[in-house]
Amino acid sequence: MGAIRVLPEEIANKIAAGEVIERPASVVKELIENALDAGATQIEVALERGGKGLIRVSDNGTGMDREDARLAFQRHATSKVKSLADLDRIGSYGFRGEALPSIAAVSKTRLITRPEKASVGTEVVVEGGRLLAAQDQACRIGTIVEVRELFFNTPARRKFLKSDSTELGHIQEMVSHLALPAPAVHITLKESQRTLLDLLPADRLASRAAAILGEGTAAQLLELDEEQGGIRLWGVIGKPSLNRSTRREIHLFVNRRWVRSLPFTYALAAGYHGRLPHDRFPAAVLFVDLDLGRVDVNVHPTKQQVRISNEPEVTSLISEAVKRRLARAGDLASIFQVAGTGAGAGSRPTAMRTRSYLLESGARAASTFPSAVREREAFTVNRILGAVHNTFILAETDEGLMILDQHAAHERIAFEALLKSFDSGAAESQALLLEETLELPLAQRELLKRFLPMLAKVGFGIEEFGEATVLIRAVPAVFGEVNPVQLLRDFLEGEEEGKVRTALEDQREAVAALVACKRRSVKAGDPLTVPEIRSLLGRLAQCENPFNCPHGRPVFFTQSLRDIEKQFKRT
Repeated sequence: MGAIRVLPEEIANKIAAGEVIERPASVVKELIENALDAGATQIEVALERGGKGLIRVSDNGTGMDREDARLAFQRHATSKVKSLADLDRIGSYGFRGEALPSIAAVSKTRLITRPEKASVGTEVVVEGGRLLAAQDQACRIGTIVEVRELFFNTPARRKFLKSDSTELGHIQEMVSHLALPAPAVHITLKESQRTLLDLLPADRLASRAAAILGEGTAAQLLELDEEQGGIRLWGVIGKPSLNRSTRREIHLFVNRRWVRSLPFTYALAAGYHGRLPHDRFPAAVLFVDLDLGRVDVNVHPTKQQVRISNEPEVTSLISEAVKRRLARAGDLASIFQVAGTGAGAGSRPTAMRTRSYLLESGARAASTFPSAVREREAFTVNRILGAVHNTFILAETDEGLMILDQHAAHERIAFEALLKSFDSGAAESQALLLEETLELPLAQRELLKRFLPMLAKVGFGIEEFGEATVLIRAVPAVFGEVNPVQLLRDFLEGEEEGKVRTALEDQREAVAALVACKRRSVKAGDPLTVPEIRSLLGRLAQCENPFNCPHGRPVFFTQSLRDIEKQFKRT
């Protein structure tokens, strides 16, 4: 082991730059944040070669004078921290005094800036961390930063950059994140004269969110704003119909700073529990505002991770607030009414209508949350047309067509009925003629112990039999002929794979979903008569959430007559 020595400044600067500047998107992030801190109302980002050739960020913010422009390139120089106490209450985006020095250490950087009171601006040129020029420059009020040939002097770092299109995708994603907390700021993103984003100023977050999430999403966004214990949660969440195959459309902010937070992401997903399939993810833009002293933003150089002193309170608020907002949403409560009774073309609707009610808070009658019951607008099922492959029921509505998955519908009906019966102790048990044994690994044994009380409530008879084995004596009577060993094994494996539930209500739902799926029920392929279909629709219309089966898959969807006419080019 050699002697310890202080690294030369040039090497130290490159190492520090590597902590902050990972790729072109990192440069864009730092420069846009600086522009926002400077009070800019217009920010333009121009790129060449996915940011590897050029990144130019122009803003109309306050600008800097000659002295500040030069100091901005010195490490640990900042206008945002004046005392040690300021570190505990960081409210701006940037504060570490490392953005411009880090960028300039690994690129060819040119800054042009002018404050409002100055008659002339300043140009500063830095290459690889070395100051080349600082001189007067005619320019408008604001700041322009040009970054060329990123990582030109660190070829190892440059080698690991991806293709131009990939880097461009990261930049577009980053600009979208930064634009969400600043809807009043006009932000444009161009690459080789091609406009990728043109986010016009908006007076509401929902408008900016719709512009970023894509055309047609505005009507599927729900505004949310709740406050509890000094924590404010606000923003927009997508209706369950606005779902994605990845988490990329989940945008989370703490005190308007974009963050990556698995606890918050899981809390959001918990709010959608039962509304989405397990492999689909919601779209959401959520802001958590809380006292600055409770947040440590200096956990990571890129400031994309934060530490919060009261994190459990925040995650609880997120999951519960999202649940309540979804329950109040129109699309979760526009329960259909059954008016048609016949299947033939000449059959007429009768006067019978199934009225549907929903708890506004989304809680069940036994919930501790105050809730009001109100009738929702409903569409009408005029007549039943039949079934496709004895699996999908077709029905005419007053607006077009309804297509329903008969097995998913029966699962939802059974699921909600089972939840109501759990507390009453009405579930029946069926003793097995021959007891079954099941050997389990340690993790699944511990998981089973947590579920035993709830499994017993619904009719399972399970006992420990030695260290690694359990004895199955009985199963719920509604199951009929099932393999109890395989049933229990499948259940525990499903719960173990990232979906383990610990709260009592979650356990109730997990067990109810198991029973609803495996009981003697209507399956895909089972032929149903028109009266049976009518009965199924009527019972589904009374459900609290008729839109999703217990596993989150859709039960039915509708298509308007206008959309059908479009398909046939009639409009």
